[in-house]
Amino acid sequence: MTQISPETIQQAAVWMARLWAEDVSQDDKSAFKTWYEAEPEHALVWQRLEQLQETFHQAPQSELSRAVLARKKKGLSRRQLLVLGLFSLANLSLIFAGRASQPRGREYVTAVGEIKTVTLNDGTIMALNTDTLVYIDFDQSARRLHLLQGEISVTSARHTAPLYVTTRDGKAVPIGTRFTVKQQEYRTLVEVYEGVVELRPKQGVELLRLKATQQAVFDINSIMLIQHLLTTKPLWLEHKIQANGSKLTDFIAELARYRRGVISVEPQLAKYKVTGTFSTKDTDKTLRHLSEILPIEIHYRLPFWLSIKERN
Repeated sequence: MTQISPETIQQAAVWMARLWAEDVSQDDKSAFKTWYEAEPEHALVWQRLEQLQETFHQAPQSELSRAVLARKKKGLSRRQLLVLGLFSLANLSLIFAGRASQPRGREYVTAVGEIKTVTLNDGTIMALNTDTLVYIDFDQSARRLHLLQGEISVTSARHTAPLYVTTRDGKAVPIGTRFTVKQQEYRTLVEVYEGVVELRPKQGVELLRLKATQQAVFDINSIMLIQHLLTTKPLWLEHKIQANGSKLTDFIAELARYRRGVISVEPQLAKYKVTGTFSTKDTDKTLRHLSEILPIEIHYRLPFWLSIKERN
């Protein structure tokens, strides 16, 4: 599961708990089918969770497990037990799968919705966006920032050793600069606010130097779309995100990065466009604001699971 995002595993765990619940509806099953078929990764993680679940069913039950299950009589519903168990199962699968490929260095991590800024030993300032994991490995020959997930903002300090930011897709090499790097599901996004950053895809021969006010995405083989930045600094440092005629479904997917749990959105809501700057500190408030200006309805199934549908 090293190539599967934590968000997808979390979503699959919640779906499994919902489908096992006593009050599961046909709408729930239809929504799950839509999610399952949306991405190949969804089907893969679902199959892995089913295999793990079957393995746990075959394991002998210990005194500890019997004691935990007995707590259901004291107020925990079956759905709550399933959700707690499956979230633990998902987290364990991530931990064990990631050990083999874990890079060297000091680990820095942020929780969902958390933003943190640190000053590294060389004077470089690094800010971590929501749900980010990065390893810092400095020695005399090079300074390496290994971004495994999430997004970082880097203001590099002057130093004799070169600085590299590595992702699953390759490297970003700054030349006295201020920039951000975001590990997306299938590619890496780099935005340059000051100076120059050189992009080096892992298996590609193409190199590109991005200048200030430019952004680009690249995957393991090539560098793709190059655009101009719309802001002079990363808005997420101020707990904000910006939409410029974005599809509502894309905007909510971005907002969901700052919220624990799952947001289920009807695909047809992509026809609505969103423009403006929105806060990520209170995602519920932002969603309520959207429901006031767009014909959508928000339904809370559980505190960490909500669905958004078109209003009749």
